[in-house]
Amino acid sequence: MKAFTEALQHELRNMPDCNVTAHLLIPGFVFTGLTANGRTEKPAGAWTPEETVDFLLESLARGDFYILCPDNEVTRALDEKRIAWAAGDIIENRPPLSRWHPEYADAFKTYLSVPKG
Repeated sequence: MKAFTEALQHELRNMPDCNVTAHLLIPGFVFTGLTANGRTEKPAGAWTPEETVDFLLESLARGDFYILCPDNEVTRALDEKRIAWAAGDIIENRPPLSRWHPEYADAFKTYLSVPKG
């Protein structure tokens, strides 16, 4: 999805007088009827669909392409570190989702404990 949306936006921005754009929404934990699993009360960590749409619209107004939508469980800084680690899976040829792999889980925990910068 990421590569497709990036390619689509690349094509659109290079079309003369194009009034269409593409954006990549990366949602956090959103509580909807699809995620409820029989629950009727929104978990404290989740955002509502309305909060997510509001964040999306604010991001679009700023012209953001990558819309990394938060929730009430994970900070943006933690999301960013997880994304950077996942990119490292490719660069370092680690197994996919290595942060949960027994051989890399401790390295991931250490990586999270190092301040960004």
